[in-house]
Amino acid sequence: MPNTDANILALVQAFARQITAAAEASAVARVQAALAGALGAPVKRGPGRPPRSAAVAAPPVKKRKKASPKVVRARKLQGQYLGALRALSQADRAKVKAVAKEKGVPAALKVAASLKKPKK
Repeated sequence: MPNTDANILALVQAFARQITAAAEASAVARVQAALAGALGAPVKRGPGRPPRSAAVAAPPVKKRKKASPKVVRARKLQGQYLGALRALSQADRAKVKAVAKEKGVPAALKVAASLKKPKK
């Protein structure tokens, strides 16, 4: 290569040396891994992402406490009460709310059922 610039020739030779060194290092690593596997030694991990189990896990999810039967009944009654109020006019709603305040929600539900207009 008589017409080749000296700088280009030096770059090509340096690149060739780097490629050769990388290929040799890769071959050595494969041979070492094969020998370690044959002898039962653990394989060393290179730098990089840690295994999934060692990664920082998400905080544990808190389990909900199961509602007691008393709470379940109270919620059901509250839902029935709100549903009954929704179907009433403002004046009837005020009557039902007054009964609920005086006598309780079960009595108010009975009043709301009696005030509810039948569907046509």
